[in-house]
Amino acid sequence: MDPLEQKLVELTGVITTFRDKAQEEMKTLGTTTTETATKLAALQTQIDAIDAKMADRQVAEEPASTVEKEFKENEQIQRLMRDKSGRAVIHLTEKTARQIFAQKTTITSGAIGSATSGVLQIDRTPGITSEARQALKVCDVLSARPTQMQVIDFVKVLSPLIAASPVSEGSQKLENALTFTSASERVKTIATWIPASKQILSDMGELMGFIETSLPYYVNLAEEQQLLSGDNTGENLHGLIPQATAFNTGLLVAAAGWNKIDIIGRAIQQITAAKELDPTFIVLHPNDWWGIRLTKDGFGRYILGDPQQPSSGGTTGTDVRPNIFGLTVVHTTSITTGTFLIGSGSPIASEIRDRMEMQVEVSTEHSDYFTRNLVAIRAEKRLALVTKRPASYVTGTFTTSP
Repeated sequence: MDPLEQKLVELTGVITTFRDKAQEEMKTLGTTTTETATKLAALQTQIDAIDAKMADRQVAEEPASTVEKEFKENEQIQRLMRDKSGRAVIHLTEKTARQIFAQKTTITSGAIGSATSGVLQIDRTPGITSEARQALKVCDVLSARPTQMQVIDFVKVLSPLIAASPVSEGSQKLENALTFTSASERVKTIATWIPASKQILSDMGELMGFIETSLPYYVNLAEEQQLLSGDNTGENLHGLIPQATAFNTGLLVAAAGWNKIDIIGRAIQQITAAKELDPTFIVLHPNDWWGIRLTKDGFGRYILGDPQQPSSGGTTGTDVRPNIFGLTVVHTTSITTGTFLIGSGSPIASEIRDRMEMQVEVSTEHSDYFTRNLVAIRAEKRLALVTKRPASYVTGTFTTSP
């Protein structure tokens, strides 16, 4: 039984009991007590309220439109939905048709679901998808340590000692001579910033996180480019390529033929013949790296090994770094296509000196940003590249013939 109906029955029973009691009192005493009359009036008020609710619910519980039910049960509709072709006929009763045409919404566009905002719910993936970004790898093959100074000064040998020579007993020994020179590199700042409104940062929580990761990436990208190609003018770093020794194309034998692998081998030969530090890495553009990786012999076999081997892939898990003649291959778009750099990652050859690690700051103290509810978000770092043995690096192009 419905709860309201149950309550009505209970109250009706109570009223009947009081009414019978009142009648007995009237018969006995000839009058109804004030208390009994008050209770009867209160119970009657509750019954009237319940009757009103029952009436409203009966109106609201009239059968709703059965169009959905008729669509689901109609065999022709089911066949049409399954086969995606054909036709279907639906017979509507007068009551159903009246309920349909009583609706006030008119849909005339076939794109109403996707083109009209608010019609259909959407599945929103949180966060912001970033743009394509290259992997920054040059810093990984160079040594680095911090500094507390603005200028890094170092002393290096200008004129080395000459080799000793055997002498006979009692003879004059060979006198040697040694001269030094000093060099220095100044700490440079690499920075960028972006303006933003306080409102958009508050309304779109993930935007601040996106900016805080994006700005440092582009500072590090500029750092990689400066480490390779900075020309030491103004606030540019003194990069490795401008200081490196040019590749000696005379080491190639034109009559014997040559390819990119031969050039790399001859560049290694040039460094070791100059008594410099053994090279540990080579920087290439991805186009040049894959041109080398796909080199085949006369039988169609890949020179650098089976493509199913992990040696041409990543640096995690079971993968190993790609290498040529034992040199770690750093393939990056920060170097020009056709250009290569071979060198050593030893701190004796060069090292990065970090004056200030990456910092991201947010401030309203710029122009009239405080009154305009704007903020400036800045990312910056300070460093110097100290190249002590420039001859330990060789650079050249793959397109220069001997």
